Amino acid sequence: MMDAMDTVVRASSLSSFPDCERRWAARNLRSLVEAAGYPLRELASSIGAAIGSGTHAAIAFDLSHKIEHGELAPFDEVEDRGVEELKHRIAEEGVIWDDVSSDLSGAQLQVRRLSRAYREQVGQHIKPVAVERRLEARHPTGIIVSGQQDVTVTDPNGLDDTKTGKSRSANHAQYGTYTRLLRSHGYPIETMRERYIPRVSLKRQQPPVETVEYDIAACEQQAETVMRRVVRGLHEFEETGDPETWLANPGSYLCSAKYC
Repeated sequence: MMDAMDTVVRASSLSSFPDCERRWAARNLRSLVEAAGYPLRELASSIGAAIGSGTHAAIAFDLSHKIEHGELAPFDEVEDRGVEELKHRIAEEGVIWDDVSSDLSGAQLQVRRLSRAYREQVGQHIKPVAVERRLEARHPTGIIVSGQQDVTVTDPNGLDDTKTGKSRSANHAQYGTYTRLLRSHGYPIETMRERYIPRVSLKRQQPPVETVEYDIAACEQQAETVMRRVVRGLHEFEETGDPETWLANPGSYLCSAKYC
């Protein structure tokens, strides 16, 4: 079996751990679980995730242009980057459509309008200094923690993370891991802000971007709690190979053959 010291845990995965530990392990420790004799199904990604990836690609291109040239990029180029990433994700991973995004044409339009909403309401006003920067550090338990932050900003020094979706979720563990990673690499952090862009039907007007301030100390406390539970489970599973190590949550809204 894989040794815990070789395991890389992504910061972006940690917020989903409390919802269902077993689903988290199946998704994030796949090689370890399969090596223990448990075959796992291949699942397509949700269209929401693909649209989120497209929107992130568009925003990253736009803000990178602002860092380099002092202004945002031409919006037709921004749109093209987002749609290209959307199509790539669908082709590579397949997709599960839903009632908000039911076909490719509509999904492309949603990437365009989510990207425009961010650009007009956020991108024009912030001072980005780094975009999609990946950092890694070794946790005291031995696990390697990896995180790719969306946007590091200045004035004030902080981190902006973009989320899209039909509804907001709690991301304390993810954000606490990000801020700890940044400080471990010498970057001062004063603020942690989430920019949530609702994904709604094209029949509806696009809602405004919501800015949510997170308490950094609370996020870091949650991140540490989740990480230590992950490590305890990892060591126990290595020793026993027992899937009951990871607590399942039948009450999760993702608990179905469609998503797990």
